[in-house]
Amino acid sequence: MKTSLLNKSLLGLTFVIGALLSSTTVTAASLKSTDSLSVISINGVPATPFKPIQLSAGKVLLELKYQDIFDYRADDSGNWVKSAPLYLVLDVKASDSYQITQPKIMTEAEARQFIKYPTIQLSINGDKAGEYPLQSHSQLMAKMLVSNPAF
Repeated sequence: MKTSLLNKSLLGLTFVIGALLSSTTVTAASLKSTDSLSVISINGVPATPFKPIQLSAGKVLLELKYQDIFDYRADDSGNWVKSAPLYLVLDVKASDSYQITQPKIMTEAEARQFIKYPTIQLSINGDKAGEYPLQSHSQLMAKMLVSNPAF
């Protein structure tokens, strides 16, 4: 009888611990980008290259950089087109899956046009959420100043 009572107690304790662990588990949101539009930092913390990007819930500041190479002949070393840092503020919900894509860019001229007027397509959980302009550092600072005059 003692063994039976001990087994029941252990079984009950196992269920309680399992319930507590499962109720405190929080799933972070994820972010995917393209090969030519890299995430440099998240809220000022450098992003780890080639690793899945996890985002915490709430407002998130993404620092992105566009870079791609365009070569015209086999013997050409190519021309790199690189942007200065570009910024996007997202209101992230836990467990959502975000994907950023830029317009289809086939030529160096199209890449330079994208850098001049950077706009991305955002998808959330596979559904298109719309087009969002990326901001330069000065545009981001101006927006912050306007939204918080106490600076």
